[in-house]
Amino acid sequence: MGGKNFVQHLEVSELLSAFITEHRAGSPTDERIYWIHLKPREIAQGFSERHDILISNGLVKRHLQVMGYKYRKLSKQLATGQCADRQAQFRVIFTLIAVMSMQTPIISMDCKKKERLGNLYRAGKCYTQQPIKVYDHDYHYLSEGSVVPHGIYDLQRNEAYLSIGTNHETAGFITDNLYWWWTEFGIHHYPLARTILILCDAGGANSYRHHAFKKQMLLLSQQIGVDLVICHYPPYASKHNPIEHRLFPHLHRAMEGVVFTSYQLVQELMEKTTTSTGLKVNVRINDHYYPTGIKTTPQEVNSQRIQPHPAVPHLSYRICA
Repeated sequence: MGGKNFVQHLEVSELLSAFITEHRAGSPTDERIYWIHLKPREIAQGFSERHDILISNGLVKRHLQVMGYKYRKLSKQLATGQCADRQAQFRVIFTLIAVMSMQTPIISMDCKKKERLGNLYRAGKCYTQQPIKVYDHDYHYLSEGSVVPHGIYDLQRNEAYLSIGTNHETAGFITDNLYWWWTEFGIHHYPLARTILILCDAGGANSYRHHAFKKQMLLLSQQIGVDLVICHYPPYASKHNPIEHRLFPHLHRAMEGVVFTSYQLVQELMEKTTTSTGLKVNVRINDHYYPTGIKTTPQEVNSQRIQPHPAVPHLSYRICA
């Protein structure tokens, strides 16, 4: 009896493998990658209709695993472009991080995804005693304000410093946040520092192409009396910026599913963010207005105080105080 069941099971397994193979599709760029557009329920139903053999969804799932299939989502790994100086810039960044002393702060900065205040839908779930009702559309006029979170992450101390802006992300907004971090925290943590290593993206308000950013950083360096070594991650490589994976995912989890009713609530949620490795988050609300559209000419940038790196001068440079 056991031998007969084994034979029947083997026949069903072979038929199911053939049915799955018939409905698979392949990657146009990699001949080793295949996927199935049918769900286990649809496979079981289609198999039963064709062979008049009833099988369960669980059997289909187990068989898919045996065939090497896993339930996955799409993975954003293919770059839409390539920077010619990518490898050279990464070598510069890794070298600078390695040679900097413990007396030199190494910070990573970026602006997190902008949010809106008001009774608007936000992705995620949280525990509630009753359903939370929000507007069925996210029209701009329903918003009560903008939330612009700019983060600074200290790699050596595993601490984050966030400024919640209320209007626009500009070069002035970024440098004001850096000034706040340095005068309130950095100068006390690194009293002997003569240089600050800043890691940031290549685009946005801190773009290496923007004269406004360089002008503001020149003013900041002169104001605090410390040299700034700025390294921009190459275009299409912003995911390697440490703040992207050491801070922002934890902030997202701390705030998901909560309606932003006020800036104070956003601040409280951010300040509660922590990790098993001891991440600490400091937050302030910056309600200063930062206008956009202000033009900065190359003549306004004192290039004599900017020392470009010989290998990648446009992505790495020192601003002298």
